Amino acid sequence: MKNIKIYAIVSVLLIGSGLFTACETDFENPNSPTENLVLKTKGGLFALATGIRQYYSVTALRQIIEASGITTRELGVTNTFLNINELAKGGAELPSESGGITNPWVALLRAKGMAESLIEGANTVEFTNQGSKSGLIAYGKLIKAMCLGYLIQMFEQVPIDNSADGAAQFSDRATVLANCIALLEEAKDVITTTPMSDDFKSNVLWKDVILVDQTISLNKIINAYLSRYQLMAGNYDASITAANAVLNDSDATRPIWVYDANNQNPIWNRTVNSADLNPQTNFGLLGAYVPEAGDGRVDFYLGADAGFANADAGGQALSEMLGFFSTSTSSIPIYLPGEMLLIKAEAYARLNQLDDAVTQLNLVRQKNDDPFGVNANLPAWTGDETSQSDILEEIYKNRSIELFLTGLRFEDSKRFHPDFVVPSAANTTNERNRNFYPYPSIERENNPNTPTDPSI
Repeated sequence: MKNIKIYAIVSVLLIGSGLFTACETDFENPNSPTENLVLKTKGGLFALATGIRQYYSVTALRQIIEASGITTRELGVTNTFLNINELAKGGAELPSESGGITNPWVALLRAKGMAESLIEGANTVEFTNQGSKSGLIAYGKLIKAMCLGYLIQMFEQVPIDNSADGAAQFSDRATVLANCIALLEEAKDVITTTPMSDDFKSNVLWKDVILVDQTISLNKIINAYLSRYQLMAGNYDASITAANAVLNDSDATRPIWVYDANNQNPIWNRTVNSADLNPQTNFGLLGAYVPEAGDGRVDFYLGADAGFANADAGGQALSEMLGFFSTSTSSIPIYLPGEMLLIKAEAYARLNQLDDAVTQLNLVRQKNDDPFGVNANLPAWTGDETSQSDILEEIYKNRSIELFLTGLRFEDSKRFHPDFVVPSAANTTNERNRNFYPYPSIERENNPNTPTDPSI
């Protein structure tokens, strides 16, 4: 353990080099190679894996939640920082130079590059125990799929593989989602064929080093993300199968990102600990989507009134932050059990199996034993159970509440409401203010393959 921790310090220093300008405009190209991180020993690769965890859970996850949360009205802006105010205004007023879109682009491509280096290194180093190799490869493929999945929710096209010369090729949404699914299936296959070693589990999945509060089934996380991406890709039967694999897993542990005094909860740091952002009252939902009276998820996630957002960023009513972001060391779930139920509900609804869809929807509405405490404690839905559109709207409403600040509402809004017209001028109360972000100017300046920006 002592050697692993020493390696981890070196790994984090290598990973962190060049990252601390992320609030400025002088960015290096995130498609540049990360061969300096491809360590040539098992201990080095274990340390790289722990470094990926630290970087992803603190730096990348902040950008995943913050950028999309501002775009979809989950978060209100209370500071005058240009980056977050540009995100709040959105529309054609969101410039490609904005750090609000450059930060998530850089963070996710960098984390993806680290995962690619981990996979490459695991395939190069000689292992006495092949279970350590399989664990590292599965872990790297999982992280890469996670990064790609969030990137394709924000940008119309993204590079599947980082490029050594910075000129990465871009792929469209269908291709990227298919690659995410393939990566996750490969991750499952490798640890099924060669089970993870105890060495890998204790040094990479143990609570004081990485991912979760105890050794868990990595398969559970892989299946959760597989279910998510199968749904996004329109593979509804496959998404139900993967969700069932999670829900029926006998492993009762709860996969979480863990924080401490040195690696603090990144959303707490941007809300409770600062004057930059606060959650919007009623989750930023309006009209028919406002939570019902008595919905227990309101009190779980939101505290007392906290004033209003900046006038030029919308002036929306704000609440205090609770839930998974209330303290500097609050853990954040890697996925929520309620998401698996809502994936099944949506998949059944889109397959026109409406009775099954309503059954899963009501499991969420009536839930009172959620392992994380996300309990609606509501009665069964009383809407029109013969109307596919009504059921889907209720599912969207519950996803918006249940999965608050998980980085998923941007994708959800586009999937459920594809015909929503986003205004070109700033509109600070609409459901979303962009369909996709423009590509950061640093990418366009360095990469000749950067596609044309989407209009909105």
